[in-house]
Amino acid sequence: METWLIALVSFIPMLLLLVVIHELGHFWTAKAFGIKVLEFGVGFPPRAFGIYTGRSELLVDGDTVCFNGTLSAILPGQVIRVLSGETADGRLVARYIELPGASPAGDGGGRMAGLGRLAGIFGKGNEGKGDGGNAAAGSPHPQRLDDVRGSELLLRHEGRVRETGAGRIVLSDMIYSVNWLPLGGFVRMPGENDPRAPHSLARRKPWQRAVVLAAGSAMNALFPVVAFTIMFMVPTTQATGGEVLITEVGAGSPAEQGGLQAGDRVVLFAGEPVPDPQALPGRVRASAGAEQVWTVARDGRQLAVPVTAGADSGTVGIRYEIVNRLEEKVSYPPWTAARMGVIQTWDTLILLRDEVRGWFGGPGGSGRGPELSGPIGIAQVTGEVTRQNGLQGWTLIAILLSINLAILNILPIPMLDGGRLLFVGIEWLRGGKRIPPEKEGLTHLIGFVALMALIIAVSANDIIRLIRGISLLE
Repeated sequence: METWLIALVSFIPMLLLLVVIHELGHFWTAKAFGIKVLEFGVGFPPRAFGIYTGRSELLVDGDTVCFNGTLSAILPGQVIRVLSGETADGRLVARYIELPGASPAGDGGGRMAGLGRLAGIFGKGNEGKGDGGNAAAGSPHPQRLDDVRGSELLLRHEGRVRETGAGRIVLSDMIYSVNWLPLGGFVRMPGENDPRAPHSLARRKPWQRAVVLAAGSAMNALFPVVAFTIMFMVPTTQATGGEVLITEVGAGSPAEQGGLQAGDRVVLFAGEPVPDPQALPGRVRASAGAEQVWTVARDGRQLAVPVTAGADSGTVGIRYEIVNRLEEKVSYPPWTAARMGVIQTWDTLILLRDEVRGWFGGPGGSGRGPELSGPIGIAQVTGEVTRQNGLQGWTLIAILLSINLAILNILPIPMLDGGRLLFVGIEWLRGGKRIPPEKEGLTHLIGFVALMALIIAVSANDIIRLIRGISLLE
């Protein structure tokens, strides 16, 4: 129970952090291009609570249909649902407004039915006629809701009324929401695939849509740089300096053939000091196949020992430990930390590349495929690493997960950002000719179902592994 508590407490905040960072990329770029954002959600519905913000001015005229009341009944502070069209100069005009409150007589379904009709879920009704709906005052021709909902140029939104006036309503129709399922997040924009809705994503130029779609992965790719930079700026106690003490020499190894012995202390390698003993293996690998002179201290004197690291293995066959290390508090100024953050992120990418190569039998790999893991397995690893290494271990897992999210989301997989980017690319190659929105939507739906099936299958494997007591870190 304690292990799972640590896993949940460490993994859920990490997931929400990375998701918020990802969605902020979409949010900021969408706002920069004038695309309407309807909701920034943390977690998945059902909604726990939300805060309405923003300021959208809606025109109302004689063709505006008001369900559940009249336009004069709209008051500041009310939350209303609206279907809006667009004027020739790009201003929003309300075509259908649903007020809060009980359903009128004869509605046949109450408020939930009204919500369903607003979303276009239920069949056609008779709103706009008789007692079921009221046109704006002075409208000589009450308009059927069927006709309003059937228009191709409609923006479906809701919000809290800020002001009302002659021929206008000011609405806060962007909501920051917190939802009950803490497994992700989203930015909701109108017309992600369909350019018919006003102020929609799909109406923008291909390069603008590409920027918005790629911005999430870009933010996830930037997070490791920022995280490493902060880690280098925060003062930490580090062990520095020290000497390399050879503790074991393999029989028949290049080290034994050259004359190295257990108990030798390495003074120089290839004529240069070894200020960072942990870097010695890398220097040895870099010199594989070439003879290098090791200067070692033995029995109070220094000896020069020529050793040639194996051309294939890049090793000389020794075990060693670092002795006489000093501890000091180390921190770096922001400009130095930022440069080190970029370098560390690049080194992490190189390690991931080498790991992928290893899956397919590349250098240092076993030729076995990757060990797939879903949210349950990742939570298990996060909990174990956090328990062993604290905040630093948690941050390193967050960095690795952020890099993986950036790569995964940019791949051309339907439903993900990369899949949507693929359709933008196809549109560009076709000279601006779009793939029909219903076909693109169906493709993303199929991708969603396939991805959910994969997550369920992988999570089942994670559960079996947990039951057997197997750790992914083993």
